[in-house]
Amino acid sequence: MNRRDLLKSAALLPLSTTSEPLAPGLARKRSVRLAYIGDTHVLPESKPMNGIAACLQHIQNQADRPQFILHGGDTIMDALAEGRDKVKAQWDAWHQVVKANSSLPIEYCIGNHDVWGYENAKAEPEYGKKWAVDQMRISGRYRSFDRNGWHFVVLDSVQLKPDGSWYTGNLDPEQMDWLKQDLAKTSARTPVLVLSHIPILTTTVFAFNGQQSNPTTIPAGLMHTDFGDLIKLFYQYPNVKTALSGHTHLLERVDYNGVSYLCNGAVSGNWWKTDTHQQTKAGYALIDLYDDGTVERTYVAYA
Repeated sequence: MNRRDLLKSAALLPLSTTSEPLAPGLARKRSVRLAYIGDTHVLPESKPMNGIAACLQHIQNQADRPQFILHGGDTIMDALAEGRDKVKAQWDAWHQVVKANSSLPIEYCIGNHDVWGYENAKAEPEYGKKWAVDQMRISGRYRSFDRNGWHFVVLDSVQLKPDGSWYTGNLDPEQMDWLKQDLAKTSARTPVLVLSHIPILTTTVFAFNGQQSNPTTIPAGLMHTDFGDLIKLFYQYPNVKTALSGHTHLLERVDYNGVSYLCNGAVSGNWWKTDTHQQTKAGYALIDLYDDGTVERTYVAYA
């Protein structure tokens, strides 16, 4: 993909965002307020556990409190390269922090670091995404649900590379077929929010880790390789209003074809090394969804 072409078609805009209304001219009412958290990267250590606790408490102490939390993935620090005991310790730490610091419901999305990709574990029944699905207590690796007049689509953006190793960003054929059917059966009057860990469309690929060695090449692990197919699909459904993601730990907005693609920073900042990754502070996003399909985001640095 050519960098110049992407930058021509995408706009990096401020923290607060409003999409085009479904019914222009009518007074809008807020349908849902949620908190987006992502890239928490918990470890059974004091710094990440205390940091996540502070974030969850900050969310719940909001005067205008959100109704629930969307977790954008990478709940734990890493399951890709770790053995069973270390992965279990990370999930145990997560559940301990949440139980002690949050009473809000959490809807989860699978991130690349949530996948148990340990090479010697391939014979294990929990290998791959099953362990994450079980720990997140979700119905499957991708799914959809409705909340107060909005339709939420949660995608699994983490797939095996052609050589069988982890990971690249895209939807497998089974999931793409499901997504097409899900959007087709959703009323055109119902606004849609899409959640994926790896961004579908983003300019943060040009800033991640400071500078890419080749600025004209986008690594397949940083943005969906099937972004063109998804853009075309969303264009058929003007009620698709926003697509949330994390993964790059950066804050950004790209508006394209009526969809606001929002990257929402990271609770862990620079993977708990410092509270800032590049120019993005450790934080979470408050997302306000309105009955006319408009969306507003406020990014909150909790530390």
